[in-house]
Amino acid sequence: MTAAIGRDTCYRCFRPLGSCLCAVIPAVDNRTPLLILQHPRERTHPFNTARIVDLALSNCQLVVDHAHRVSRAPSLLGSLAGCGLLYPRPQARDITTLSAAERPRKLLVIDGTWHQARALYRELPLLHGLPHFTLPAGLRSAFEIRRQPAEYCLSTLEAIVFALRALEPDTAGLDRLLHAFRDMQRQQQRLMATFAALAPPGTRARQRKRQRPVESRAIPRAFLEHYDSLVVTYAESWLDPRAPGQRSLLCCAALRPATGERFFRVLEHEISAAQRTHLGLDGELERISLERFRDEWASFLRPGDVLASWNASTLELLGAATGTAGPSLTLKGAYYNLRRFRGSLEAIAELEGLRRADAEVGSSRAEQRLARAHELAEFLHHQGGSERLPPLH
Repeated sequence: MTAAIGRDTCYRCFRPLGSCLCAVIPAVDNRTPLLILQHPRERTHPFNTARIVDLALSNCQLVVDHAHRVSRAPSLLGSLAGCGLLYPRPQARDITTLSAAERPRKLLVIDGTWHQARALYRELPLLHGLPHFTLPAGLRSAFEIRRQPAEYCLSTLEAIVFALRALEPDTAGLDRLLHAFRDMQRQQQRLMATFAALAPPGTRARQRKRQRPVESRAIPRAFLEHYDSLVVTYAESWLDPRAPGQRSLLCCAALRPATGERFFRVLEHEISAAQRTHLGLDGELERISLERFRDEWASFLRPGDVLASWNASTLELLGAATGTAGPSLTLKGAYYNLRRFRGSLEAIAELEGLRRADAEVGSSRAEQRLARAHELAEFLHHQGGSERLPPLH
């Protein structure tokens, strides 16, 4: 058959006939039913790996969320009784540590970029109540021809293979599935090398860099190119009697949007009961020393992280408390550059019709404000990739 773009295509693996993978895709008789929920934009990507998984596994269903149809008809996912979700969040259990009795009877995996996966997860509350599982730290992706946000980010195929190895280690053919994944990459790398060799002397065969839309150039690059290294933060301060006239760090809340990892610590303080109630810091909250906070904050951060806060005061508090400074940006400034509008975080959220991006929000004021800042960060990230911005009424 001939595709619309004029080249012969295999309509089983959707690769060009010269690069057809069907001969190397193994037949894997997996016992754990696998449900892949795919973002519609991922379906047509030439290097989509969920398609290979769907062809290989005998017990697999792939559902594409065209036009948000799953949110309107959740029954498209079938029964989720005994189903577990492979999705990273702080409460997720390492799938390699489960006993036989704890293993899910069905496994759901979201297929898409990190941003697309987060969007699907946010839009489908029925997923939030499923047991969450994650893969062990230290795994590294072998996906070389498609840019990964970070080393620990795996392709859908790799994540499924590692999960099935943990759930059913005696299942044959999983290694061959990884071989098919590598063959796809080798074919593409050979093709790229051929094009480079055919390029005229003194020139480089390269893709033309796509310019950002004019309307989105006010958005800092971090919201597009380094969003998976972004850490949204919010901090509270107090007047420390040991440092008259100066404010010191009281508590810090942070969230890594790419993975859902959270950080919340309250430092030792001498504030009144009324202040604690006002800040939502009542109850049995552990209070830690400044030294311990520095250690735990350093452990939470990763090399290359970019801190984003509503305003500069949070960044100044953290810098003073830790004695360190790194890449950072303010959401307040980014939003003003975009809309030329100044207002409170709550006013902007109402103006833009932002909905809460977090499934779980703590009771402290810092965590509530962090949730609002997360909403704004998601909004700016989305607008940074939009062709045009909606008018501000």
